[in-house]
Amino acid sequence: MQVIDGNAIAADILSKLRAKIIKQNLRPHLGVVLVGDNQASKTYVRKKQEAAESIGVKFSLYRFPENIQQGELEEEIDLIQQEDLSGIIVQLPLPKDLDKKTVLNKLTADIDVDFLTWVSLGKLLIGETSMLPPSPAAVMEILSRYKVDLRGKHVVLVGSGDLIGKPLKNILVKLPLTLTVCNKDTKNLPKFTKMADIIITGVGKPGMIKGNMVKSGVVAIDAGVSFEGKKQKGDLDFASVSKKASLITPTPGGVGPITVAKLLENTVINAARKVNWKQVR
Repeated sequence: MQVIDGNAIAADILSKLRAKIIKQNLRPHLGVVLVGDNQASKTYVRKKQEAAESIGVKFSLYRFPENIQQGELEEEIDLIQQEDLSGIIVQLPLPKDLDKKTVLNKLTADIDVDFLTWVSLGKLLIGETSMLPPSPAAVMEILSRYKVDLRGKHVVLVGSGDLIGKPLKNILVKLPLTLTVCNKDTKNLPKFTKMADIIITGVGKPGMIKGNMVKSGVVAIDAGVSFEGKKQKGDLDFASVSKKASLITPTPGGVGPITVAKLLENTVINAARKVNWKQVR
């Protein structure tokens, strides 16, 4: 059994991005919209800021109160996007009184580095993009780095959320593999997970996948995140699943750090595109 070192992979990606920024004299700028006082969200934003600043990406945080009105937030996003940004994200979750889809679709698709606008998702669906959403990109990076052969394999994807499940499904369905997608309404989940050569989760329910729900030799990638107090948890019950897995991600230290690195990779790619576009003009 091999435990995936997400921190090492992320460090390698960030190092290469820093070198690219210096070599091409780029000025990448990431804007992050944070609404409310969610502790987990603040933790995620801090990690993104630390990683961004460590490689020379300008990081701008735009904070708004929990009780901000829908129209006011949309106006603020319009103002933010008048700045010279290479990427923008709205940190989720948003307060329940806000319409998430409307807010996300205020983002300009060209700098939507989280791939949450309908335009970005549409481009992903039809294969008209050279970038990938950060969390699915992190999963694909792991499979590539550890040389996991996908051809003919049965991949079971547990979760169909906007950040992981839906976009990852659209990526995997184009590959030469058998794909099964499960969600919260799937009956008899262990029946499907036991068939998986590769299981990928993105639910956010701590320890929901136990060792008796997977077969021996499974590749287990956990992209689900939840918190019990201040302790970060994944969807896999690591202690029991690791006894049967050939390859497994820990939480924390697995998919998460790579996701942050991939978000910054998208931001740097956009910064390079802007330079090239100006040169063509």
